[in-house]
Amino acid sequence: MAVTHEIRERDPAPFAPRLFPEIGGSPALNLVFVFNYRIQSAALLMSAAFHEAAVDDFDFVSLRSSFNHRRQAKSTWYRSIVHNVLDCSNQLRNALMHHWTPTPRAERLAIDAFVVLSDLTPAGTELLRLCRYDRPRAFSELAKHIDLATNQFRLSADLLAEVEGATRTPELSDKERFSVISRSVLRHAGGSLSLTEAAKLLGVTRQALHKRVKLGTALGLMEGSELTLPKFQFVGEGKKTKIVEGLGPIVKLFDTAKAGRWSALQFLTERDPNLGSTPSQALQDGRAREALDAAIAYLDAGEV
Repeated sequence: MAVTHEIRERDPAPFAPRLFPEIGGSPALNLVFVFNYRIQSAALLMSAAFHEAAVDDFDFVSLRSSFNHRRQAKSTWYRSIVHNVLDCSNQLRNALMHHWTPTPRAERLAIDAFVVLSDLTPAGTELLRLCRYDRPRAFSELAKHIDLATNQFRLSADLLAEVEGATRTPELSDKERFSVISRSVLRHAGGSLSLTEAAKLLGVTRQALHKRVKLGTALGLMEGSELTLPKFQFVGEGKKTKIVEGLGPIVKLFDTAKAGRWSALQFLTERDPNLGSTPSQALQDGRAREALDAAIAYLDAGEV
């Protein structure tokens, strides 16, 4: 479908300022502020577009339950706002992937939302060019970039809350910052086990499990100098524990695409609109082929 609404490169919607003032002298807070503004603005525009086009088959699902209870128990006004933005971002991502037929006015609203979001990614200029002649494909590609921007927002929000706190702390080194971020990602994924703990759980040697990680039939990530394995991949089989079926092909797909295993972890533990669940849950439900297809679509890797 050709796009009739004119798009100028990197030209934001009229009400969306390109430049934001520095907020509190904190890069993390500035990122949180800008992301929040653009996500909320784009969501309003997309919801108006869907209303204008009388879209009645969009599955609006609250994702608030995906946050663990420990965090909810310690919820503050700040965390409540952050969680609301994450909910909104995921709904917006699903809306971008949704197949629908816009009216001319609905298309203008949707394109305005697209332009507002394009500044959240360095690929914005290329996406705007694509949108000129193929809106559905451009929207689908933007959704993938919004996934990455959302993860960056989550990590910055967590870093701001956990590291900066109520008082200023010394600037973190790159190593310390990565440590904070990786712990946050693993918590979001449900926690992790050390190589020794995971080997004991599976009833195998450390060497055997380490070999599986290297081959990609188990998911392991380096956290500092230690190898750590996300807990979600361990499932019960009678009285034994095993690695969930179907994980290996997905990990190897990310390895082949050189996307990295932290990206694989992000994909596996974020809700996928095509699956209606997280890919890790789909694997646990025995839907390995569907989860692999979702990974192929996520990486735009073609047929396997």
